[in-house]
Amino acid sequence: MASDEFEASWKAADEQRQAAAKLGFEWRDTKKLLKKAKAANEAGENEEAVKLVAKAHEQASDAVAQHEREGGLWQARVPQ
Repeated sequence: MASDEFEASWKAADEQRQAAAKLGFEWRDTKKLLKKAKAANEAGENEEAVKLVAKAHEQASDAVAQHEREGGLWQARVPQ
């Protein structure tokens, strides 16, 4: 993946991570994966960098979806 493409993918994943963080649903490892992806890219390990950034983006998207799904469900779990 070209450097510009990686940067665009990395930025999209980080924006999604930030969206999850604003909702209070950021997953523990997403930021770590993005950091590792950037390091792998800088080391020329393009395949690993792409794999890591894709996983980070998936986690961030899943975190946002989790917020949407779980948003009001906690109320149904509280004993009356």
